[in-house]
Amino acid sequence: MDPLAAIATTDDPADQPVHTTGEFYEVQGSHSKWTGSVHMQQGYRQLSGDRAEYDSASGGATVEGNVEFREPGIYLRGQSSRMNSNSGEADMDNAVFLFHKRHVRGSAKQLRRRADAVIEMEQARYTYCPPTDDVWSLRADQLELDLDRGIGTAHDLKLALGDTVFLYLPYLNFPIDERRKSGFLWPELGSDSGGGLDFATPYYFNLAPNYDLTLTPRVVTNRGVLGEVQARYLGPLLGSWDVGGAYINRDDEYRRDVPNDAGSRWLARVRHQGLVARRWRTTLDYTELSDQDYLNEIGTAALNLQQSSHLLQRGQLDYLGNAWLAQLRVERFQTLDRDLIREPYRKVPSLSLNRFTAERDNRFNLLYQGEYTDFDHDTRISGQRLYNEVGVSYPMSWIFGFLKGTAKYRQIDYRLDQAVTVGGSSDDSQQVGAPLASLDGGLFLERELNWGEGRLIQSLEPRLYYLWADYEEQQGLPDFDTSQLTFTYNQIFRENRFSGHGRLNDTNQLALGLTTRIIDPGSGEQKLLASIGQIYYFDDRRVVLDGANWDSGRDNSAIAAELAIQAWRNFDFKSSWLWDAGAGRLDETHLRISWLNGGGRIFNLGYNWRRHRGADPRFGDINQFDLSAVAPIAGNWVLFFQTLYDLEEKDGINGLLGIEYDDCCWRVRLVHQRSLNQALETGYPGELARVSRVKTRRAFHLEFQFKGLGGIGARMDSILEEFIRGYEGGNE
Repeated sequence: MDPLAAIATTDDPADQPVHTTGEFYEVQGSHSKWTGSVHMQQGYRQLSGDRAEYDSASGGATVEGNVEFREPGIYLRGQSSRMNSNSGEADMDNAVFLFHKRHVRGSAKQLRRRADAVIEMEQARYTYCPPTDDVWSLRADQLELDLDRGIGTAHDLKLALGDTVFLYLPYLNFPIDERRKSGFLWPELGSDSGGGLDFATPYYFNLAPNYDLTLTPRVVTNRGVLGEVQARYLGPLLGSWDVGGAYINRDDEYRRDVPNDAGSRWLARVRHQGLVARRWRTTLDYTELSDQDYLNEIGTAALNLQQSSHLLQRGQLDYLGNAWLAQLRVERFQTLDRDLIREPYRKVPSLSLNRFTAERDNRFNLLYQGEYTDFDHDTRISGQRLYNEVGVSYPMSWIFGFLKGTAKYRQIDYRLDQAVTVGGSSDDSQQVGAPLASLDGGLFLERELNWGEGRLIQSLEPRLYYLWADYEEQQGLPDFDTSQLTFTYNQIFRENRFSGHGRLNDTNQLALGLTTRIIDPGSGEQKLLASIGQIYYFDDRRVVLDGANWDSGRDNSAIAAELAIQAWRNFDFKSSWLWDAGAGRLDETHLRISWLNGGGRIFNLGYNWRRHRGADPRFGDINQFDLSAVAPIAGNWVLFFQTLYDLEEKDGINGLLGIEYDDCCWRVRLVHQRSLNQALETGYPGELARVSRVKTRRAFHLEFQFKGLGGIGARMDSILEEFIRGYEGGNE
């Protein structure tokens, strides 16, 4: 604890007089001597000892015996000290030092505090650990600490665990606070069942306050040597940029799986966001891999990329008007999941215009949405699609409810590279259009609810939504970016059951929903939400997608229900169900329980079950549970756990198990990962059969962090954040 922490440091001590007290005092001209409990103070700077001499003409002072020096944030103790009150320079023999704000301390045979506040030491010892607990220490022949810049420099140093030296270095430059600086970051260490030992040594270049660069040489024993690079920039005109990549010239392990391949593999990533004149918004998100297995087999040390079935490659320019949003987009995906049958279309380009002003009550509001997209594909039908939607809405709202009417007309124009047959007409140009109308209304009813000694508000919110959309023959049109949306409670109040603009849905339906909430009026927190609803169809739905027409002739939808409970701040329960009333069976259920408390404990339990609907035999029921936890155990130990288990296959899809020891001066973490990955099987000699097989991948990650010097394993937090819901790492 710093006893001077509350003292203001705005006044320079050099401008303040020196006050000295002691048991005995002797003066001769400008030279003074004190003995016995000597205490000297100049502004917020203090110096004490058994004996002292001071020359008021030069400002020089010498203190001997049990010397202590203090100013806010700094404490020094030694046998003798020399100090100049005019410049602030001081030196001390056999010194012990403590810097309160930075939580570092140590000792030195000789310590000197320069006028610029830089501290120089000889035969020094430095640690972040608290007194009486030197778990680790840095020992250096020469050590320099620049408190203003937050930089430490050591020459001829040794790193020790306790009394055991484990690392010798001729030179080390390290941060002593949270500010960034150039230098080597601590290495990344891990192992993989396919790649072997994985060792990376990042070097960080702090080039300027708004841009930097990280180079990471990396050795994977079974694969070879690769390099990674990441550059970041932030500016008012060019926005934010994050550019990175990785390259390995010859991956020996990959060449064994793919004999005809040279083994060179790479990764490229660019991310950008910008805003010019508060109107023009630019976005670039581009990631590409040399092959589908790169992330699974090699991953990254410096770049934070999560596993995904597709890698996005998109460039976008938006114009934000007062009432309109114009958007130009170029987009494509790289597919990584071998189970996916079709490669997504490329959008080269897509141009859209949308009216997005807030709708006003008791008046007609203009609605417009338009989109032109050029779809391209290597093996499937390609072409251009123009979508237009124009209409009006008339909303009315009151404190007790709302009513909104909408009418619009939707139209799609196709220009294709080959003829398609729609409604008996075969042509490479097709056009469809259909009107749509809806009426949406609901009530907000409230009552007070007494719960123990507390006061709560319960709402009852019935809602009715009528939707009519005319039928237009569309069988035979390509579905460039269209799929049937997953049915949930919120879906029953949507006007289109398809995503994208490739289909104009037809329907004549009435949706009924009921929601109740329990709210704490003091904090505004929602303690409970429960909803149930169903759609009643007056006509069959005739517009369908291939393989997605299993319910098009039903008179009603499944009953959709949702329940969310937050009984107290750190507990959260959410669930949803789909009940097939006609068949009298449950079609789908999702459950999730999350519990987080201030002590670092996290518990998540999820269960997902969905009955397969449709005729495609390649897909079956989904029956999985997901369990993850962060559990502090005895002392400073923490356990990490995660598993995603498939009850149908009776096997784990992925899993994580780790342990951590963390105290105030050091931390060590060991994490084991298990996952099922697809790989390639070779066919006859000299021939590659592109047949996927599943193999188990195991990986170990080690992080060892000396607090105050940095840490090993900067990607460990990103791994835990990806697999454990609610976990927030602390590494930068």
